[in-house]
Amino acid sequence: MRFYLFIPLILLACSQPEKPPSITGEWSMYHVIQQGEDVTSEHDPHDERYVIMHADSTFNSGGRPFGENSGKYSFDAEAMTLFLDSDAGPEDDSHWKVTLSGDTMFWDGTGSVWAEGFRIVNTRR
Repeated sequence: MRFYLFIPLILLACSQPEKPPSITGEWSMYHVIQQGEDVTSEHDPHDERYVIMHADSTFNSGGRPFGENSGKYSFDAEAMTLFLDSDAGPEDDSHWKVTLSGDTMFWDGTGSVWAEGFRIVNTRR
């Protein structure tokens, strides 16, 4: 009879809401694909580019050949969309569709035909 008392507790423990995905942390650029072609050697020739997504919705990025950048970001965990609002100005802002798979984050450009040709693959540092 006591066994039946534990069933509701087990069901309650199993029905906990799933934690929303998070992109906070340090990420290294792994691949850059433009129009289906791997252009990583042009965008990260020294294998050192990174982005840090802070919990306060700010980011910092760096690495040659583009140097340092910073700004704010908006991440919609339900829609899995990311907007980077660069301090460098509106011409450097970007919109992305995000996919997370373990320690890999995929950014697929959105908003224009040119942007939609880009995919950036980042790995957690």
